[in-house]
Amino acid sequence: MNKYIEELNKIEVNPSHVAALKSNPAFAELITQTKTGDTRLDSLDTSAYYFLRQLEYVKAKVLEVKYPELTARKIFPVDHSTPQGAVRTSYEVTDIIGGAKVQANHANDIKRVDITTHYIDVEIKNVSNFYDYSWRDLRAAQFSNTPLQERKAKASQRDIEEQLNALAWAGDPAFQIKGVLSDGNGITNSPMPGTLRSFTSARDLNTAITDKIAYVHSRSRGAFSPDTLVLPLAEYDYLFDTIWDGTAMVSIGKFLLDNNRHLKRILPAPELMADSGLNRFNAPVGMLFEYNKDNMAIEVPMPPTMRPPHQTLTGVQVLNEAETGGMFIKQPLSALILTGL
Repeated sequence: MNKYIEELNKIEVNPSHVAALKSNPAFAELITQTKTGDTRLDSLDTSAYYFLRQLEYVKAKVLEVKYPELTARKIFPVDHSTPQGAVRTSYEVTDIIGGAKVQANHANDIKRVDITTHYIDVEIKNVSNFYDYSWRDLRAAQFSNTPLQERKAKASQRDIEEQLNALAWAGDPAFQIKGVLSDGNGITNSPMPGTLRSFTSARDLNTAITDKIAYVHSRSRGAFSPDTLVLPLAEYDYLFDTIWDGTAMVSIGKFLLDNNRHLKRILPAPELMADSGLNRFNAPVGMLFEYNKDNMAIEVPMPPTMRPPHQTLTGVQVLNEAETGGMFIKQPLSALILTGL
């Protein structure tokens, strides 16, 4: 408890927030005639600072929580370049037209080279929720000199994170947001020659994956070479829990990373499972892509942000919000969805 009081006392609050809290008629009724340690909590100034420090403490503790199972922002690049508050952004796709050719001396039909550019607009949407504490919650925390419960704030943060993750993977057609698994996002699907468990040789599996990488490389005329393989949990666990003859007593996954010159990462993603609710294929799928923000990135102009508390007649509310455009798939030829796992 002493450590909590020490941490609480280190927090500085915004004076304007104190003034706003003190101006609320209900706050004066909240003050209890009590004493906590050597500090009286029966004045507006003391109590306002105390409650606001509590709220800041809750927010700080919540932001320490990690959610590793929400994988999108762990697997894909994240782009924060769009300014906060923008309602839409766009990216340009450029191609070259024309070309050089062998010319006779004094030829007058030299080719002109030029570029063609088209823009793709992406809507930026706000994702938000709020949590609140009643005046009774605040009175109880003041009276017992204990921190406010973090459960509401953690639930708020978790909800925001889940929404951002779902939009990055599956998008939302109603809001014209595209995700990695969205229909019509330009990424091609290609079946594997067999399920991962049907291969009896690590080398054969390595060859099959290399063939898929070569397909992307050839289809893009050498522009893209996937370096990341993403798999559903069951398939990922199988690769890294299984040892085959001929793999020098290392897992299949380790063998692939050591012997495939293209692959740099093999990562798990529960969202690729058949029953994830985000996978439109209704069957386990994998994904190969080249990790590069210029190819594909999650657009997050504003990461999850908890706003200063807002006073109401019944207590205080804290708004939690973020801004996202889903997945910017600038170069769909840089990725491939693997079916038939």
